Amino acid sequence: MSARTRHAIVAALGLGASLILLLHQQVGHLDSVPDLGDPLFSVWRIGWVNHQLFTDPRHLFDANIFYPERLTLTLSDPIVLPALMAAPLLAAGVHPVVAYNLLLLSAFWFSGIAVYLLVERLTASPRAAFIAGLIYACCGYRFEHYSHLELQMTQWMPLGLLALHLLIGRGPGSGSPKSVGGSQDWRRWWYALAFAAVLAAQLYSSMYYAVFFVVYAALIGVGLLIVHRPSIRRLALPLVVSAAIAVIAAVPLVRAFVAAEPIKGERSEGEVRLYSAVPDDYLRVHRDSLLWRNVLHRPAPERTLFPGAAPFTLAVVGMVPPLGAIRLIYTAGLLLSFDGTLGLNGVSYPFFYRWLSPFRGLRAPARFGALVALTLAILAGFGAQRALAWRPSRRYQHAAFAVLVAFVMIDAWPALSVGPVWKEPPSIYDALKYTPSVVIAEMPLLDNETANIPFMYFSLWHWTRMVNGYSGFIPNSYAEFRKGMVFFPDASSIATLRRLGVTYVSVNCGLHYPGCHELIDAMRKDTRLRLAADTQWNEDTVQLYEVLAPDPTQVRAP
Repeated sequence: MSARTRHAIVAALGLGASLILLLHQQVGHLDSVPDLGDPLFSVWRIGWVNHQLFTDPRHLFDANIFYPERLTLTLSDPIVLPALMAAPLLAAGVHPVVAYNLLLLSAFWFSGIAVYLLVERLTASPRAAFIAGLIYACCGYRFEHYSHLELQMTQWMPLGLLALHLLIGRGPGSGSPKSVGGSQDWRRWWYALAFAAVLAAQLYSSMYYAVFFVVYAALIGVGLLIVHRPSIRRLALPLVVSAAIAVIAAVPLVRAFVAAEPIKGERSEGEVRLYSAVPDDYLRVHRDSLLWRNVLHRPAPERTLFPGAAPFTLAVVGMVPPLGAIRLIYTAGLLLSFDGTLGLNGVSYPFFYRWLSPFRGLRAPARFGALVALTLAILAGFGAQRALAWRPSRRYQHAAFAVLVAFVMIDAWPALSVGPVWKEPPSIYDALKYTPSVVIAEMPLLDNETANIPFMYFSLWHWTRMVNGYSGFIPNSYAEFRKGMVFFPDASSIATLRRLGVTYVSVNCGLHYPGCHELIDAMRKDTRLRLAADTQWNEDTVQLYEVLAPDPTQVRAP
């Protein structure tokens, strides 16, 4: 085993131990989540992808929400690859919430390992690379989006940069040996194919990052071409083939999203501008920061971008002249990603929004913050290298390394708050598992669609089609349905249910939604509904009603 491999294994174990300390609240409660919104939405997405891929993959994107709309999985990021990563756990009988949390925690760890591998190649310093990996594994951006699984899937981007360095670079520090004649051609092909695989993996893990990373990687790649001046003749074909493979891999996802455009449309400029950052947002810290929340916590949705003192300080040390070519390239990458977070308030994003159609489907330019965090981690690796090399004695280097690790961890230390999730749904759904052609409407209906997320979570146990739903886009058809149900169970709302093909209506007072018991009283008295199941769940009443077909003897002749 080579020294580099041994160092990488030790670094991976060290990062894992550090993250167990930082995330001990979550590690000790794998059946809990920080809130009952987006985490359960991700649990549902993971469950649906695994259910559908192994039963009817042709209709993968026709999820069971917002019936009768199709392609409803495309209303948000479908996270196909993370779902497949969880498949062995689900197949082994691990509870869906526990599987979700293991996947979430693995994203922190894998992201740190990926940055370690990249920075170790760039600096030839395992200790500096460890600091960079730890910074990226526990950066503030990650905790701001702790409830968003897809936004934790950042491990593919540093691996893509590593593949670029190995593909284009030459000589010491680039991670790639000098090419002599055609003896290294197979290496070019290997790195080019690896880059294509990483792009595809990022696309199927987080579409936001895939779109942003293509632009970022193009800048880094151009910089490497200028610095290393490789043989374009030898490099052109592998790059073209790599791009072609990435495009082909993207086709199934792109086709589904293009087909779904009529029910989604593009993000309006007003919506994009709302989630475009301003420089002042870099002084907003996430609510779980133990060290900084009492000083800098000023909530702004999607725009809490304080990077932390450790990443910023070490990155500045890394950017102090004299600068090498690689640090100059990543300084340019930092400027691009910072400007990207500004969205329509910046310089580059208006161009992307106007001329690159994928950008017009994205709501939050501030999510470019993931690339700000990545670039700061890389530059911080160079800063850590300088700090560790300041004195040659081993005693100093051991002490400096310990101080840097402590600095990063104290700066990033979160005070997470998590709570348990219901282990099982109400038993009313048992009858639906074996009933054909069921369509269900879940009550009460609230103005906020996030109230539908528990119903989606319950569908992990039955996968019945439902008219309810929640996602990044809300179809107009659902808004119309909700308007038609305002006075449920009056005649007009019952007609709306029958027109949509709804066969059952549930009412769940165990969720403690307002107006639930009054609704139960009205439904129990309505002769157009028949009580099919009645149970107690979460210390309150949950019922299932069958929507009866109209009585032909009571229908007036025209």
